[in-house]
Amino acid sequence: MLSRVAAVMAPRTHNRRRVTGSSGRRREGRESEPQRPEMSRRVFDSTVLLFLVIMMCCSGVETAEVGSNADASTSGSALMGAIAGEGSASGGVEELQRVDLFVPQTTQVLPKKGTTDSSTARDSFVSPSLVSAGGVIAAFAEGHINAKNSHTGSTKPSSDVVAEYIDSAWEWPTVVGEVNKETWRAHTVLGKAEGEGSFDVVRHPTTTMKDNKVFLLAGSTALSYVNGSWEEGSLELKLVVGEVKKPSAGGEQSGWIKWGEVQSPG
Repeated sequence: MLSRVAAVMAPRTHNRRRVTGSSGRRREGRESEPQRPEMSRRVFDSTVLLFLVIMMCCSGVETAEVGSNADASTSGSALMGAIAGEGSASGGVEELQRVDLFVPQTTQVLPKKGTTDSSTARDSFVSPSLVSAGGVIAAFAEGHINAKNSHTGSTKPSSDVVAEYIDSAWEWPTVVGEVNKETWRAHTVLGKAEGEGSFDVVRHPTTTMKDNKVFLLAGSTALSYVNGSWEEGSLELKLVVGEVKKPSAGGEQSGWIKWGEVQSPG
């Protein structure tokens, strides 16, 4: 089929010339042309087969990437990742690996100045984000705690911004192994202990980076107990800048990003 199409699209042309015979009359004849070598059918078929195989492989890779991206977009509290598995005898790929960074009532969060024993869990995580700077990948989330008051019986909500730090030099299997360790901890970046009374609730953290610095912008507000319920006050913007320190062997992850004082943008 392809050979026929090629023949139709590129028809063979002939050049004609005029010559004068001994009688003086002109005559036309076909100019002799060197015969063009024809492509071997076997070579042509092999080329077509190789082209089809390449197209099938590219299609398979594209499908796998789309599937992975679709899965990642459906989980706001998890960092999705995959490594390319070794091909099996049938040419398949191993199952994708997944790791959950922020797990409600499971992931332990350290205060800015604390030990492993002082870590606490969060009831839920929302608004995740990811930023990379200075050799450190930082995953952020808004952590919520619903503390019940023993005197009033009401539940006082509170939230803070927490982060987990990953060495960008780690291969994906190393990331999975580190996150799944019992000693893995998230770290408080912005919350009640890091501010004044207006830090009862921290909302919508947004992050960006420049060079080796990470910028965290979030809204914060105080809570007031009015008529048997907790009410939020006016929302204030807060900015905190962190300087990334290059991860060192055996160094504590809490020191990978050194956060500055909380600022209120004018």
